[in-house]
Amino acid sequence: MNHLTILVLLRIFFLILLAFSLISCTSTKSNGVIYHNQFDFSQVKTYGFYPLGSDFTEVQSLSYSLRNSIEIAIEKAMDKQAFSYAKLDAADIVVTYHLLTGKSKDYSRYNKAVLFCQHCLKANTWHQSDSSIKLSKGSLILDLIDPKKNRSVWRSAQPLSIKDKDNSREVNQKIQQAVEIMLSQYPKTNLTSTKQ
Repeated sequence: MNHLTILVLLRIFFLILLAFSLISCTSTKSNGVIYHNQFDFSQVKTYGFYPLGSDFTEVQSLSYSLRNSIEIAIEKAMDKQAFSYAKLDAADIVVTYHLLTGKSKDYSRYNKAVLFCQHCLKANTWHQSDSSIKLSKGSLILDLIDPKKNRSVWRSAQPLSIKDKDNSREVNQKIQQAVEIMLSQYPKTNLTSTKQ
């Protein structure tokens, strides 16, 4: 090989290396998940939402368009995992969500509404993924609620990084990406049956 060929191959190699490093830097990583390992996630086939105007929606201060964007993103992500939408009284789980405003009072009201106890997480009935959930202003929280107990059995959060200059398409893309990342961590099997 001559020097020119070697230089061209080296440039191609470095361009490929640069592309891989840029892709790895820009890919969004999971922010963790925590869930109740006594809940049988393998039996869940359907999901639902609390209806607009219910007591639950009073703890959220979201615009109709933002609420709609979040629910559409959840529907798409749940559909990809072969879950079916059902009315609230027929749903195996209820999906709830909260956008962190930075006000601890709002976050506390949401936790109380979904019966999520942060101090209870050290109990042995909760399982946490390898990465912990990091919460910051602007993060979207998703909870899966056991409708029989009206209690959260699964939680994940993801930063949305929505900026004031973002148009509606950009906001929707950020929401869809965050929701897909979170719901991709849904436990596929019943953890209690795998423990001996």
